[in-house]
Amino acid sequence: MGNEFDAALERFIRRRLGEVDGLRVEGEARATGGQSRENWPFDLFWQVGGESHHRRLFLRRDPVGSVLETDRRVEYEVLRRLHDQPVRAPEVVWLDADGSELGRPALVMVRYDGLNDHFILQGGHSQFDEDTRAGIASQMVDLMIEIHALDWRGAGLHEVLAVPSDLATAAIDEWAGVIERQSLEPQPVLAFIEQWLRRNRPAPSETTVVHGDIKPGNVLFNGDRVKVLLDWETVHLGDPTEDVGWVTNPLRGVEHQIPGRWEADDLVSAYEARTGRTVDRAALRFWQVLANYKLAAIAMTGVRSFCDGRTQRVWSGAGLLGKVLLAQTEGELR
Repeated sequence: MGNEFDAALERFIRRRLGEVDGLRVEGEARATGGQSRENWPFDLFWQVGGESHHRRLFLRRDPVGSVLETDRRVEYEVLRRLHDQPVRAPEVVWLDADGSELGRPALVMVRYDGLNDHFILQGGHSQFDEDTRAGIASQMVDLMIEIHALDWRGAGLHEVLAVPSDLATAAIDEWAGVIERQSLEPQPVLAFIEQWLRRNRPAPSETTVVHGDIKPGNVLFNGDRVKVLLDWETVHLGDPTEDVGWVTNPLRGVEHQIPGRWEADDLVSAYEARTGRTVDRAALRFWQVLANYKLAAIAMTGVRSFCDGRTQRVWSGAGLLGKVLLAQTEGELR
């Protein structure tokens, strides 16, 4: 970080710690990875009454331009309420909700040891054998089940998150709205997909917490064990099959599956056996299509950020995703 930001961060911390001695921040070099937020790990040292303190922290700050436009206040409040819940979510510490202190909205959370390996199920950096990778895949299902089993009312999440009356319609409306706001030109394929989604909405389901982006790339691993799930910025209350559709979406198979050993049917069967829920296959197809519709909206947000001069990262548009979506809904164009 630059000197100006270093000074802003120190002021931000001092306002929260109060009168302390020997305050210093070390190691605040931006971490690689993360496409929607800036990630800055740092170590914080201070003294109170001659006693030394040290915390390992992690700052997530909104970039100037992103592929996702979400609210740090919501993410912070959800994670704060999840701290005492039986789910592997990170602990949050501080919030700058409007960016008035740190330049842009940001939150600070505890920093955890662990390896982030996006393609661990295919070997990735870890290069585990197939049996070990199958065990990790099974743990990813357990992680999803933990989230869906949360008592969201008891945790007070309904005070932070909307409680939709029609879960499928709410999801369509959200991402259709993103596409409308971010489009630089007409999107006839995505307009057709929106119509398909509205015609094929599944029957009402129970409402659970939905993470919205479960994947190994958002997990820290301790060896071959899942330690903590990160990136809760798309968390919401919705249909649990939405998460199942996200992780079984064929376009994301390389992240979630092991060919010939752990494929989409194995994942769904494990989820059903462990939860007692029956995953309706027509509903699952709907949520798989919605997953790619959502990815198209995210891609378009990235393109818009580049075209508006808010990022130098060049994003491809939704063209490929349009072809995938047409293939998913093949035979129903009318």
